[in-house]
Amino acid sequence: MQPTGISINKESWMLLREEPLYSARFIDREGTDELVLVVRVEMLDWFLGVQPPLTLDLASWRSPHDVWVTLLSYQLRPNFGGSKGGSFYLNPRVNSEAELLRKLVRQESLPVIFLSEDCESHYTSRVLIDPQMLQTWRQQLDEIQFGLQGRPTVDGDDPEFTAAVQELLEQE
Repeated sequence: MQPTGISINKESWMLLREEPLYSARFIDREGTDELVLVVRVEMLDWFLGVQPPLTLDLASWRSPHDVWVTLLSYQLRPNFGGSKGGSFYLNPRVNSEAELLRKLVRQESLPVIFLSEDCESHYTSRVLIDPQMLQTWRQQLDEIQFGLQGRPTVDGDDPEFTAAVQELLEQE
């Protein structure tokens, strides 16, 4: 086990304890350009020494109504049992989500904290992001930023984004 050097505030810690197993959450280290991915797992041993313990993919889609959806998918790769994964649908018009995306594409690697099921212990790993993939992600975000010029940011609910996500899901 590695010391993380990353502190999780009490409110975040309580939320993580309630999260379903294998659902990942980003922690934005305010005041830095670093993000950390945290995920609760059944057994830490299943991820020890696995390289990479997870993979990430970023894709973007623009609806026919000119609404951008950014899909960030993750796939956990334990050394025992099948892989588990999930996705984040991020709205680049929401400042906090745009900031998360901005920080993600500035990192050459992503710290990942695996928490035990009871949140009593953890294992920290660092996932290197392929430079070519990172460049592709940056280009996608540049295209999105160009497409969003002149459109206002959104705080809270965005019915247009919700409709676009639904439309994207129906296409799959």
